[in-house]
Amino acid sequence: MDIIHMKTLIAVIEESGFTAAAARLGIAKSVCSRRITDLETDLGAQLVHRTTRSVVPTDLGRDYYQNCLDILARIDAANEAAKCGSATISGRLRLSVPISYTEAVLAPKLDAFTKEHTDVELVLHLSDNRVDLISEGFDAAIRIGALDDSGLFARKLGSTLIQCCAAPSYIAEHGAPETFDDLAKHQCLRYNNLSSGVEWLATLDGVPVRKRINGRFSSNSGAYNRRLAVAGRGIAVLPDFIIGDGFENGQLVPLLTNYIFSHTDIHIVYPQKRNMPASLRALIEHLT
Repeated sequence: MDIIHMKTLIAVIEESGFTAAAARLGIAKSVCSRRITDLETDLGAQLVHRTTRSVVPTDLGRDYYQNCLDILARIDAANEAAKCGSATISGRLRLSVPISYTEAVLAPKLDAFTKEHTDVELVLHLSDNRVDLISEGFDAAIRIGALDDSGLFARKLGSTLIQCCAAPSYIAEHGAPETFDDLAKHQCLRYNNLSSGVEWLATLDGVPVRKRINGRFSSNSGAYNRRLAVAGRGIAVLPDFIIGDGFENGQLVPLLTNYIFSHTDIHIVYPQKRNMPASLRALIEHLT
């Protein structure tokens, strides 16, 4: 197993087949196929499903693909750093960042970065809505949740656990749901940026479940939904960095704990990895 095999797997998954991947890499289709077979043999795991029309990654293959992207990005960053040598870490960086995540997690890390690199000017655009980096002139953005197929490069920063919760006052008045079906009888605080829309998704004993939820309140701010939940206005589904110490101090109570909502990845995304400004490269390394 080496970088060539990783690059081949990336091409096969992104091109959804051996023929297109081989053309992209400038190799014979048989060589492309053999590299994937050798990689699977070396790992002792199946990475892709082969059909007559396309090649689709397995769940393990999809995870391995993401790890390969991260490894190759690190190699590219190391090479660029070596080429640039003593390149000055300075200039203006314009970043799009989620409001609640910045307040709870990111702010002190950005503060530490600016103290270390005093010639870098950070311009933050705080919004839970996703922006178009290229057309709106951003150098990078922090994204929480699944990445869309935008052609952007990404580095994983971490993950967050999504949990269901409500205030003790709400539970005292309305009771606590025991199943997903029970949610139909409750006020659910909707988050407008949820990719599943008005449905909440989870798994129960490994089986996916989903429920269309209803409620008087909705917003595009997880922090605002937390405030509503603490005030007893409804049930919320929130990431752990927004819940904060809500469980410990008794403001919130976890609900539907036998359901697993999700572990959601957090990435920094950027439009280019070659000829990247030294300041952006330094920020990415600092955050990862």
